[in-house]
Amino acid sequence: MHVTRTLLPLTLMLGLCACSANALPGSPVSAEPLRILTSAARWTPLAHPAPRAKSWLSPELQRAAAAPLLFVSDSGTAEVYIYKLTNLKLMGTVTGFSEPQGECSDTKGDVWVTDTIGQKIYELTHRGRLVNELSDKSGYPDACAWDKKTGNLAVMNIFNTGSAAGDVLIFKKGSSTGTAYQNSQQFYYNFGGYDKSGNLFFDGRDASGNFMLSELPRGAASANTITLSSGTIYFPGMVQWDASKGDLIVGDQSCGNSYVSCVYSLTVSKSGGTIVTQTQLQNYEGGQVCDLVQGAELNGTIAGSDFDFCGSATSASYVWPYPGGGAPNAYAKGTDSIPVGAAISQ
Repeated sequence: MHVTRTLLPLTLMLGLCACSANALPGSPVSAEPLRILTSAARWTPLAHPAPRAKSWLSPELQRAAAAPLLFVSDSGTAEVYIYKLTNLKLMGTVTGFSEPQGECSDTKGDVWVTDTIGQKIYELTHRGRLVNELSDKSGYPDACAWDKKTGNLAVMNIFNTGSAAGDVLIFKKGSSTGTAYQNSQQFYYNFGGYDKSGNLFFDGRDASGNFMLSELPRGAASANTITLSSGTIYFPGMVQWDASKGDLIVGDQSCGNSYVSCVYSLTVSKSGGTIVTQTQLQNYEGGQVCDLVQGAELNGTIAGSDFDFCGSATSASYVWPYPGGGAPNAYAKGTDSIPVGAAISQ
């Protein structure tokens, strides 16, 4: 895979960030956000690394047709890492991206990777091969979601060109052109997930940086705001429908308005959303993770990475028990720099 790298003028790097990279874990979140083009709450300059060697794929990966795999996108190295889910053994590295961020997996086991600066969405097979790419000329894609009911792909644009409000692009099955949908109250669009009926839930922020959760009902022309109760979410993270429990999993990169991450389960109804439980996740040194940007839930676990900006441990990828949380079942360090996206391919 080869993608031409491009640098964006600083005036276009207008994502919303909740803090300073020099903050200590547990500190309250700054009221004066910094701005860069990223889904991560923690400010860090884009790395724009030198071109790497060609993608590397383990021969074992080619034989692992049925094994579940974890794909992790790293905006610091501009690479996507492929791990065996059970023990997080590195199985491959895919290069050539500009700024890979959010991910999602489809029913074939392929993983879609949003490349924000490149304004592309790439489809990688279970074995890490590039088979398709979509262009997003209207905005800067930072996450995606796959609708198992229709085969449609939803892409969240964190914001659009000309510093306009973002949106959700729905690429209908097999289409190379997306149709835009918005919540008129929302400005920044982050992560999303479909329920079993084809309703799309996605988080983000309004123009002032306040957290928002929205729903685009199947067949609707626009999205509506879900008003939350029984708790507060401060900065958008993962969004995934938990079919086994019938609730919504939503991540918070500023849990409790501090510089740590956690995950919430929500019940959703026509009257709004209710926060039911909070799951705290630990790094390999026993501290709470600094910044889990996006995770993926499967069979009572959440897999993802901790961008350990606060320095209590190095950045690493993990598998945690869910909803129990706490210490990880497995972890892998030494690869991740600024990990953002996560998706599980089966």
